[in-house]
Amino acid sequence: MIRLVVLCALQISLINGYKTFQARIPNGDKVPHPCKPNYIWHGVGHRNAQGGGVRNPFGLDFDANGKKWNRTLCMKDSDDDGKTNGEELGDPSCIWTEGNSPSRTTGISHPGICEPSESDHCKNTTQFEFCQPSELDCPYINETGVRNITLRFTDWQVPPAETNYFCQTFEVPHDQDYHVIAEFPEIDNRYVMHHMLLFGCDDRIGYQNFTNPAPCGMSSGGCQSIIGGWTLGSPGSCSPKDLGTLIGKSSYKVVVLQVHWNNPELKSNYRDHSGMTLFYTPNLRKYNTQSFTIGQSYLNIPPGKMRHEETAVCPASCTRDYLNGSMYIYGANIHMHYLGASGVIEQYRDGKLLNTIARDDAYSYDSPVDHGIDPPIEFKPGDELKMKCVYNSMSRQTVTNYGDSTSAEMCFGFVATFPDDKWFTYCTDYEKIHLCDAARPENGGKYGLPGQIGDCKFAHFWLNQSVPMYTNLVKYCDVSKKVCKPACKKYIQDEILDFPCFKGLAASFLRTMTEQDPNAATFQSAIESCLEEAIDDRNKPISKGNPAYDRLSVVLMLTLLMTGNSVF
Repeated sequence: MIRLVVLCALQISLINGYKTFQARIPNGDKVPHPCKPNYIWHGVGHRNAQGGGVRNPFGLDFDANGKKWNRTLCMKDSDDDGKTNGEELGDPSCIWTEGNSPSRTTGISHPGICEPSESDHCKNTTQFEFCQPSELDCPYINETGVRNITLRFTDWQVPPAETNYFCQTFEVPHDQDYHVIAEFPEIDNRYVMHHMLLFGCDDRIGYQNFTNPAPCGMSSGGCQSIIGGWTLGSPGSCSPKDLGTLIGKSSYKVVVLQVHWNNPELKSNYRDHSGMTLFYTPNLRKYNTQSFTIGQSYLNIPPGKMRHEETAVCPASCTRDYLNGSMYIYGANIHMHYLGASGVIEQYRDGKLLNTIARDDAYSYDSPVDHGIDPPIEFKPGDELKMKCVYNSMSRQTVTNYGDSTSAEMCFGFVATFPDDKWFTYCTDYEKIHLCDAARPENGGKYGLPGQIGDCKFAHFWLNQSVPMYTNLVKYCDVSKKVCKPACKKYIQDEILDFPCFKGLAASFLRTMTEQDPNAATFQSAIESCLEEAIDDRNKPISKGNPAYDRLSVVLMLTLLMTGNSVF
């Protein structure tokens, strides 16, 4: 469930302005926050990082220059720190023009705030604002009977990798039923913490126990119901008075806390033991809540585009058959990464637009907006949810695909609903495939797995063929890649290269499923130990443009076989 998060956010009308102006300067969407490493300063011309209000020195110069980038503005040193605006924004030669990619997209600094900020010179010229999150005001936590429990990661080293998803398992009170009514973040290392998700574990289907923090990708060890979370800029969350997330004796007794550590500097000396405090009450409220997810997991965003759209649909056929009755929508938010420019989630009935559930005309990854809906909107079986994500890839020089990393992209909508319906919480697409339809038994689906993707009978492969393949790969191949064993080469030629589940869209689907899998590299090494030799013997030279590379994705999914995680 996603509760209504009380955010210290500016009005959307203010944000619209700075998003427009970002496109008028080089790397306008990549300017780092001087006092918060790994954060973006979106309102480049303002003292407020989110835009609006008092301008900083660069904003004053930008305005005086007619709100345009030219050699005059480029050569200025607006913040008086010894670097021209062009040097700070990746256009040192002052040749960039709007609509083109800058000559440099890394090593960007803020043109309106003097750096290094700790120097005596800069301390006399720079005023920092909004370096700490605001406090959450939730009056319900003071009600009689409300208790709290803090779930914190064991103190752990953050790996020197840009994107890290780690999980740890916790027990929650289960001597009786309780409603969680609020969450407060407990942030230890603000240099790396990007967001947290709390998943409820259903003991009817099993789950992986993370005794200590462990890499988990986005799989959460089989615990699939989102029951809480925190993200950048949020002071916490507070449920409306009649709603709560059910935990306890008849619900979730165990939860998994998943954190996203963002470490683009690849530092090896970071540690973290962040977490969250849950406020819960035995005085159960009227409704149990849940989070319903819609989205698109196949993204192919070309570089250098001012606007690129991706869409997803939760079709009427699925909501008609899978929903037990009407659900009521009381909030939603949109999730993309740094290329995200705008997005919308809409409700359709009988082919006609009925309601706009969430709309971000100026999306910000670092400052997501939680859209509260009061009164709640009724969503009936047979209604549709449609989502559109719009991206600006002017800062990229290569194609951007779906992925966990902040440099990759996503397109998801998290819709807060009641009452809860634990068996229908995801309704996502993969390219033009509605996974909810593809998983139907009449389509060959089983246990939530899609029956057919292209020529691949996916569910059959996953449940009946993949484990023997995994066993044989480990048996025949040298995972150290020191030698290509003849038996390995023959097995790859006979079983891997032409197998339909390792081609085209099916191969891409497997790769998407298993990104960030902690043991995938071992299995990939088994394939790589003989892949080139296997293809050479067939007179099919391998290159990164060769479809054979897609077939490597088989090894990226093998570890998930051990956990039995659903794919959507």
